[in-house]
Amino acid sequence: MAYEIGIAGWAFHRAIQQDKTMTLLDLPAVCRELGAMTIELVSTFFESQHATYLHSLRQAIDAQGQQVRNIAVDMGNIANAENGRRHTDLEAVKQWFHVARAVGSQAIRVNSGAARPDDKDALARITDGYRELAEEAAHTGVYLLIENHGGASADPRNIQTFLDGVNSPWFRTCPDVANFTSDTWEQGMQIMAPHAFTCHIKAWNNDPSGAQERVDREGKTQAFNLRRSLQILKGAGYEGPLCVEYGAWQDEREGARDLMRYVQDIAATL
Repeated sequence: MAYEIGIAGWAFHRAIQQDKTMTLLDLPAVCRELGAMTIELVSTFFESQHATYLHSLRQAIDAQGQQVRNIAVDMGNIANAENGRRHTDLEAVKQWFHVARAVGSQAIRVNSGAARPDDKDALARITDGYRELAEEAAHTGVYLLIENHGGASADPRNIQTFLDGVNSPWFRTCPDVANFTSDTWEQGMQIMAPHAFTCHIKAWNNDPSGAQERVDREGKTQAFNLRRSLQILKGAGYEGPLCVEYGAWQDEREGARDLMRYVQDIAATL
């Protein structure tokens, strides 16, 4: 099958958050210019949750004829051991289901929170938190997603624990092909692919074999194979979009364009 190639909003985080040369309201038109009809948004890019602002964003999206697959919600800590703070964060996160409905997003991604992957008490709190959020997902008709995004989710076995513990059709995954530690990426994709609702794609080169490798800020080598990751998704029956985030390119628009082409070429030969 031919996968749709979309763009995740984080692909333009420098332009929006650092350089201030774009706003979230500009994102749909920029992505359409690059050929993306499916986009993902990021909570920290929103200037407001006021109805007037959300309506303006919805108009900007509709004007390009696009669909919003997901909002990456980068706030809250559902692993917090302090009950009051955790409860407050959960209630704040729930507001994003309603924001998603307002702008037409099909899902929101919520991180597992700041916790060590081996902290059993935290794993129980996180499972409870996702279970509560999944009830809100069912109520609003907006999917809840987990991404391999550090903390407890750094160990893909924990993601399986959360999926099993919540056991809801409204709780799905957002695998990021480059976020696994180098020795768990294939296991992680095998766990997340059968439940995937969207997928984040990063790459650091255009190697036709799909092999990706880089040294991170801590001097550790990260490696995975994009072709194999997409093969696992395909084998699991995944039919959703492949949303590019970023790679080794300095210019974000050029990087998004090149990464879209690279992913399209890889996906076409699976």
